[in-house]
Amino acid sequence: MKLFTNIKYKNRRLGKYIVEKPLGEGRYGKCFLATSETGEKVVIKKFKLRIFEKNRRKSNDENVSEAVILSNLNDERIPELLGVINEKGFYGFVLEYKQGNTVKELLFKKNYKFSKEEFFSIGIQLIKIIEYIHSNGVVHRDIRTPNVLINDGKVYLIDFGLARWGDNKKYFFDLDYSFLGDFLLYLLYSASETKDKKTPRYKNVPWYDELNISNDQKLFIKRLLGIEERYKSINDIELDFIKAFNN
Repeated sequence: MKLFTNIKYKNRRLGKYIVEKPLGEGRYGKCFLATSETGEKVVIKKFKLRIFEKNRRKSNDENVSEAVILSNLNDERIPELLGVINEKGFYGFVLEYKQGNTVKELLFKKNYKFSKEEFFSIGIQLIKIIEYIHSNGVVHRDIRTPNVLINDGKVYLIDFGLARWGDNKKYFFDLDYSFLGDFLLYLLYSASETKDKKTPRYKNVPWYDELNISNDQKLFIKRLLGIEERYKSINDIELDFIKAFNN
């Protein structure tokens, strides 16, 4: 989610909250940090009206999917839905505020280098979060570095704006496996050395030739991405991740 400079809502009251500052902007809306009268910090996610109206005219469920899905999930690793704000010119969700940095911020703003131990810890925690949401019928569909938050070693999965009820017809659970594979590659480039340190990473070198990782680790990522036979179960993914990377 990119940063934006809109200050239209700064210090504005929305429901029982006062907006402090913008947090970021995506395709469907904008997020603000806000505070209640009691000092509770929350995230207010405002939908862009043109997107909201477009979906409403199509009788599309995309306007309500995130709220319905989050209201059916109950896990500290996922932001809780706290309410809905529907005022003139403003429609949005109130979400629990999770402190920490996104993996995107750590990698590209702070140039953080994850150790192999941190890679394993983050990977296994994220896999267990995926296990939880899949067991509740939810496909996240957007497991990327901006949507994985880390605070004091704990991993959180945020932004369920694209999440849907999985049915393996229109919304496939294994889509999350592909996102997981791509996410883990970002961490691997940070945690592992490339075979040729003099070769710039923008050269057209495939990751499985560039990264100095084992054949088992390569096969694991390839199966997540569908280059090799794709995984059919998140439980199998957890077992193979432990075998490949817990050393």
